[in-house]
Amino acid sequence: MPATRRSLLRALFAAPVALAPALARARKFSPPDRAARLVALGALDQLPPDLQAAFTPGDDDRPIPRPGPQDWLSEHREPGQTFAQFVAQRHNRPTEARRKLSMLPIGAFEGGEWPSLAVVADFAARYFQLPVERLAPTTMAALKARGRGRDDHHQYDTRTILAGMKPRVPADAYALIAVTTADLYPDPGWNFVFGYASFDERVGVYSFARFDPAFYGQPRGAGAKLKILRRGLGLLVHEVGHMFGLEHCVHFHCIMNGCNHLDESDAAPLHLCPVCRRKLQYAVAYDPATRERQLAEFFRAHAMADDAARSERLLAAIDAAAPPP
Repeated sequence: MPATRRSLLRALFAAPVALAPALARARKFSPPDRAARLVALGALDQLPPDLQAAFTPGDDDRPIPRPGPQDWLSEHREPGQTFAQFVAQRHNRPTEARRKLSMLPIGAFEGGEWPSLAVVADFAARYFQLPVERLAPTTMAALKARGRGRDDHHQYDTRTILAGMKPRVPADAYALIAVTTADLYPDPGWNFVFGYASFDERVGVYSFARFDPAFYGQPRGAGAKLKILRRGLGLLVHEVGHMFGLEHCVHFHCIMNGCNHLDESDAAPLHLCPVCRRKLQYAVAYDPATRERQLAEFFRAHAMADDAARSERLLAAIDAAAPPP
């Protein structure tokens, strides 16, 4: 396809959670059956036993739910991406020379209900099994980001943010991830976007702004800080997943599912499905037992008991399959 069209499609795939006019009304989406999910996963029989166990669908790996009227797949036509397609597309992968993630804060972040960036960076390091470096904060003005007024607040154009980030990607970083509490939009025709990332240019930005109940004039209430943290971690995983070449998942209920609104985003798991786990492991070449152990430790330390239990169940299956030392 022409390069301009390819860029447009990638930009849209990289905008995971947003309220926007539908590009074209999708035909009614039907969740794939078990056979189709296994085709997307690909054959596992040639893999080592621990990798087979890491990618074999278990009880926690549920099929993608049928979308409601306002959900992403009711408004966006997406064919999905199998593991074989992911490999054939030859996306960027970390190398010995570029094997870390860099995190760039934009504007004020610490304090109040906002999560500690140290906690966010720790989670990203465990999730993607790469070191995470926190850079000195910058500003929207320094990035030459354009903005607009929206209702009673200001928003910033993600395209101009990414343009300002590209020259700042450290030479030894696989990707540069910007985090902000400012509201974002990706195009004049969109109301807002939670996050936006490039497949190929190794830059992405995401915002915590709309994860705070106070943004909507609602009381924060008990547990607000944990809710904001969990929402932010989910968006981080989704955006960085795009930066490894993972498209929206249409096979299982997965953090890489597209989302149209906050309720749909809240319902998504923090975990990757078997198809997306296999893609990420192919890209990063991590040890799956180490990853699940480290994630379980993080979730336990931050009162996310259900997420910890899910990682522990997968870890037990991996350990049981591994050959004795």
